[in-house]
Amino acid sequence: MSEDDQSSTRQLKSVSRAFDIVEYLRTEGPTTLSEVAAEFDMPMSTAHIHLATLVENNYVTKHDDRYECSFLFLRTGGQLRDQLPLYQAAKPEIDDLRAQSGEIANVGTEQNGYMVQLYKSEGPESIDDNAALGAHLYLHNTALGKAMLSQFSEERVEAILDLRGLPALTDESIVDREALFEELTKTRERGYAINRGEHFVGVSAVAAPILSNPDEVVGAISISGPLSRMGDERIEETLAPALLNKKNIIELKLSQQ
Repeated sequence: MSEDDQSSTRQLKSVSRAFDIVEYLRTEGPTTLSEVAAEFDMPMSTAHIHLATLVENNYVTKHDDRYECSFLFLRTGGQLRDQLPLYQAAKPEIDDLRAQSGEIANVGTEQNGYMVQLYKSEGPESIDDNAALGAHLYLHNTALGKAMLSQFSEERVEAILDLRGLPALTDESIVDREALFEELTKTRERGYAINRGEHFVGVSAVAAPILSNPDEVVGAISISGPLSRMGDERIEETLAPALLNKKNIIELKLSQQ
C-alpha cells in the first residue's frame, strides 16, 4: 500500500471515529473526556483531539468539563427536511388530519432501510410512541414503514430485510419474512397499513403510502394513537378514509410541483 493510500485509510478511520463519538454524545448526553476515552478505548490525548476538532467546527459544545452535540445538527436536519417536496406538500394536510382525528398525525420517508420520521402533529389528547423527529425506525414494525414496503418490489424488500433484519420490539412484532410478505399483500389490497402494538406496546397506527408517480414511493402518512381508540371499526369507517383523502391531496400537490 502506498503512503497516500495509508494516509487515506487513516483519515477515513478518523472520520468514522468522529461520527461514532457524535452518536455516543447524542445518546448519552453531556459527557466528559474520560468517559469518551473509556467508551472507545483510546488514550485521553486522542479523545481530546477528536472532541476539540468537533468543538472547533461547532458540531460539539463544551460546558465546564462536559461535551454535547450542538444545535448545528438541528440546522442541518431542518434545512434538509424543509427542502423536501414531500414535507412541503404534507405538512398542512398532516396538521388538518390531526385536527380531524384528535390523534397524532405523521409523515415519514425511507432512507437506508429505515423509516425516518419527518414531522408529527400532536394535540392535547394525543398519545403515541414518543419517537423523536428524525428518528430512524425499522420499517417492518411501523405502519408508515409497512405502507412503504407494500409498494416496493420484492427484491427491494428482501434487500432491506437482509440489511436491517426483523428485530422484535414487542410481542406483536412480525419476525418472519413469510408473515411480513403476507401482511404487505393485505396492505396493498386495502390501500393502507395497520400497526397494532408492533413498535410500541399499547400504541396502534394506520398509514398510507405516498407516490410521486405510479412507480416511485416517496414516503407515507399515518394516524397513531392508543389501541383503545384505534379499533377496527373506527379505522375502517373514519380514519382510513380520512387518511386516503389526504394521500390523494398530497400526491396531487406533488404532481404539480
